[in-house]
Amino acid sequence: MLLNNQLKNQLSIKHIIKKPANENETTLFLMIHGYGSNERDLFYFKKDIPENLFIISIQGLYPIGTDKYSWYDIDFSNEKKFINILQAKKTIEKISFFIDEAIQEYELKKNQVWLCGFSQGAILSYAIALKNTNKIKKVIALSGYLEESILPIETNPNIYTNLEFFISHGKYDTVIPLNWTKKGLKFLKKKKILSLYYKEYESGHSLNSLNYQDLVNWIKKKHIYSDKKI
Repeated sequence: MLLNNQLKNQLSIKHIIKKPANENETTLFLMIHGYGSNERDLFYFKKDIPENLFIISIQGLYPIGTDKYSWYDIDFSNEKKFINILQAKKTIEKISFFIDEAIQEYELKKNQVWLCGFSQGAILSYAIALKNTNKIKKVIALSGYLEESILPIETNPNIYTNLEFFISHGKYDTVIPLNWTKKGLKFLKKKKILSLYYKEYESGHSLNSLNYQDLVNWIKKKHIYSDKKI
């Protein structure tokens, strides 16, 4: 395992990386943190993720405090927590561009990208995946929801057939209500996606130990299957 916790800024978004043990393995696993967090938040997953994935964790675009970042503004004064749609769409474009940059910079596979997002990062992961179906293959959406207002305009209903989702949510989440996630499930089930894993957990806006273990098991299972296909 080759770690590099130093913040890199040679590309359009600051990030940290963990290179695979075998540098011939070049599948990108991109981590997108939640509102008010930073690039180190999800990086602890690295200890349980297959060593031949190239992990990149990116730093939010907008500082909102000491070592705290966001990807777009949220109106917390409103009970519906309205998001800044224009800002969110710009962020989707920026992360999509960063994926292309990272693939070129680190010589990664162009069409085997994994996304892993928590909360605001999960919301973005849905939209980025549905926008970049030629690149994204696996999506891990933790404690987030599918925000239809920031999704790309669908031009071909058959473009989602290679997408696989792991979606989890806490039953007692008071930040992002469970019913928001369930609404997104209905949307996805109407699409011709390859697979969808969904489970609710005895937790709030966080991952408990069972959620984390299920996540790790899913990653390992899908990674082995992907290797066999390749």
